[in-house]
Amino acid sequence: MPRYVMLMRDHSSGLKALRDNPQSALDIRHAIERWEAKIIASYRLLGEWDQCYIFDAPDNFKAYRSTLAQEFSTTSDTEILPAVDLDLFERLISQSAKTGGPHPWQIKWWAQIVRLLFYYRTYTKWSRRTFTRHDVFGTEKLRHFRGPCIVVANHTSHYDQMCLIKALPWRIKLNLFIGAAADRWFLEGRKEISLRPWYQSLVAGLYPIHRGGGSRALDYPRWLLDNGANILLFPEGTRARGRTLSPFKHGVSILALEKGVPIVPIYLEGLRHIRPPGRKEAVPGPVAAHVLDPIHFPPGTKVPEATEMVYRAMRKAHEAALAREDATRGGSSTS
Repeated sequence: MPRYVMLMRDHSSGLKALRDNPQSALDIRHAIERWEAKIIASYRLLGEWDQCYIFDAPDNFKAYRSTLAQEFSTTSDTEILPAVDLDLFERLISQSAKTGGPHPWQIKWWAQIVRLLFYYRTYTKWSRRTFTRHDVFGTEKLRHFRGPCIVVANHTSHYDQMCLIKALPWRIKLNLFIGAAADRWFLEGRKEISLRPWYQSLVAGLYPIHRGGGSRALDYPRWLLDNGANILLFPEGTRARGRTLSPFKHGVSILALEKGVPIVPIYLEGLRHIRPPGRKEAVPGPVAAHVLDPIHFPPGTKVPEATEMVYRAMRKAHEAALAREDATRGGSSTS
């Protein structure tokens, strides 16, 4: 999730409004949060600039930067700058930007055996350590289900995959391959073996997705489906923030319609409290995976219609999860 620094220099009208009503500073916070951004820190400065906000924002925030700056133009000069964590910056400049993969050998029988042998190390160990409760609902919907298929889920945490994998029968998850950002999981030159591209392909069953790759980003998942594999994609494209389910991208629908395969939606609950964007350490807590009805698109379905069908199914589950969360909070506050 991109991070930004916003610097503000007050005009005389802005200073007057602040003196008359100190609470007007909250208007700035509300304006930033309107674009689904999360404020990390804010400071009053003693120097050339008067105010500083540091916040995380979704990938599409860059399209709104000029709008946000214009909103404050009558009361202050505004500068919005993208920022990179210093540790990450040092790692980036010290390693190659070249990415590896995909590795077609990952569908071979021997690769599946390796993944099975590493299953505890990859999934079970972390799940037991992090999830205080791990419920799965709706597995009966997959009892007679056969692949290939496209599994989709909402995306709020690095632990989503570990929660979801428990919801799938072995016949699906042993032949499941997961799209992951190439610039994060498939960088060449990393020292740790577990972070090398071949390891991600072999042990975790990942394959690289290049951001902004256009239709070519779907070539390898097309090949996987043609070879009888199942794939997992997060149609939001990146981890969502807060209580909002982000709009879905069309890639999932394109693949499903082209290849005539069903989509299996799985709604993940509780993960945004475990390790959301911006948090480095996981906070143990209860999670759940809800297997929804598989979606088979009728002939003639258009891509936007298919995307909307999947989104509606997930949104219904999302709204139910929020209602449960609000009821739990309400009950605990009155007890």
